[in-house]
Amino acid sequence: MSSSLFVGIDLAWGNRSLSGLAMLRWHENILQEVLPTQLLYSDDEICRTIAKYDELESVVIAIDAPLVVPNLTGERPVEAEIRRRFARYHAACHPASRRLLGDPPRGEQLCTLLIQQLSVQPYPAPPVQQPCRIAFEVYPHAAMVRLFGLPRILEYKARPGRSLLYRRGQMEAYIDLLARLPHPPLDLPDWLVDIPETAAGLKRFEDRIDALFCAWLAARAWMYGGEVLGAADTGAIWLP
Repeated sequence: MSSSLFVGIDLAWGNRSLSGLAMLRWHENILQEVLPTQLLYSDDEICRTIAKYDELESVVIAIDAPLVVPNLTGERPVEAEIRRRFARYHAACHPASRRLLGDPPRGEQLCTLLIQQLSVQPYPAPPVQQPCRIAFEVYPHAAMVRLFGLPRILEYKARPGRSLLYRRGQMEAYIDLLARLPHPPLDLPDWLVDIPETAAGLKRFEDRIDALFCAWLAARAWMYGGEVLGAADTGAIWLP
């Protein structure tokens, strides 16, 4: 396990917005950040940062973004399945199409660079505890609902009717859940202590904490497996 790098990417839809990048590895039987979770703009920046630490036997990357989008319009079958299972928890995800996300979508562009620069292949899920260099798609809201049996998602993202005070309270609940994650254990980084008080600061904090959770999901998937919804050729999402 010590020879594995677990990466989480909260990928923005375009290069003009920041994406969160978290990297974890084992240290004395607990997952710790390799370096403080970052915010980066370009796919090349993301790949270059991972490349500094990719000498390990396995590199497992969990990405919160559509990675395979063959459909021009509408939605992928996996989004319909997520909606069927998780809409009651307010955890349905946005429809993904090339018309909405761009052609090619950013997730596909990132995967192309991961293949070229890091020999990381997109796949629905990593092989359990086997050496690999894999990137796969996750959806944190549904994963959190399933892991903790939540009656509905945490509402920490900016939406009409959600005050900054309310969102900060939801973020505190998010941090509390991270402290109670099941195995593998996560060493909570110090930067989680200070939740920003401005909307702009909270958005940056949100991108970082989502990336951190995605990195933990990468470790969880590699260690224990899980459930894959959808299919490799039409888009797949891994869930614990």
